[in-house]
Amino acid sequence: MIPSPDSEAQPREASIAQEQTPAEAPARLADQPVATISRVTFNYFLIAVVALLVGLVMGYFGYERVAANTVAAVGASNAALVEQVAAAVVAALPQGEADPASARAEVDIAGNPTRGPEDAVITLIEFGDFRCGYCKRFHDETITPLMEQFPDQIRLVFRDYPVLGPDSLSAALAAECADDQGKFWDFHDALYTAPDQLTRETFLSYAETLEMDIPTFTACYDDQQHRSEIINDYVTGQNLGVSGTPTFFINGRILIGAQPLDTFVLAVEAELIELQNAETAS
Repeated sequence: MIPSPDSEAQPREASIAQEQTPAEAPARLADQPVATISRVTFNYFLIAVVALLVGLVMGYFGYERVAANTVAAVGASNAALVEQVAAAVVAALPQGEADPASARAEVDIAGNPTRGPEDAVITLIEFGDFRCGYCKRFHDETITPLMEQFPDQIRLVFRDYPVLGPDSLSAALAAECADDQGKFWDFHDALYTAPDQLTRETFLSYAETLEMDIPTFTACYDDQQHRSEIINDYVTGQNLGVSGTPTFFINGRILIGAQPLDTFVLAVEAELIELQNAETAS
């Protein structure tokens, strides 16, 4: 019996399959799910793709041209508005000298406690807070030696700037009540001995030590008789650009912070020289 071609091929194919691993064996074309299209259908498909690409290219450049024209139109129609806004912003900027430290502010001192000669040529105004540690440093380390060095030239003025909480306001109220009885600076000094103990009891203790009229002081403090005055000091400081304590004005020129004694000495000497030069020139 003559073996058929199929029977001869089967052992050979089986041996090939045994030599290859399942991963390496190539899959037959007939076993693959392949979609077929006719030649004419393929041509139409190719034409559609080309047309789509051409449309995309033309659309891109057309969009660029339209967008550019739109931006130009919008920019032209709003140019005047943009200029108006810019002008308004510039006009709103603070106008002044290039060097703020050289500018002089008009600071009212009427009704505020002062220390030193009334006719002193240097007026040193402090915006202070009795809870402020830097204000205490200025009090403890600077003001006394500064006024001793210029005993006839400096007049110190204190204005309230209570920014460190309710105790700051309470201390300011008590100090103003002490001022009513001519005891402001003594009370001022007492407050800085214990800035962490700004209580009603402490204030009454200071008032007794300073031999003040206690019923009058108590009524003044409890009724907050000087509240509006303190608020006025605060608003004035805000308008002058005060943002913290202590802030000083030396003949109207601002000096911020509890600077070393030498800094105040130089500032005062500079003022004295300028005043002398102005007098000589006149």
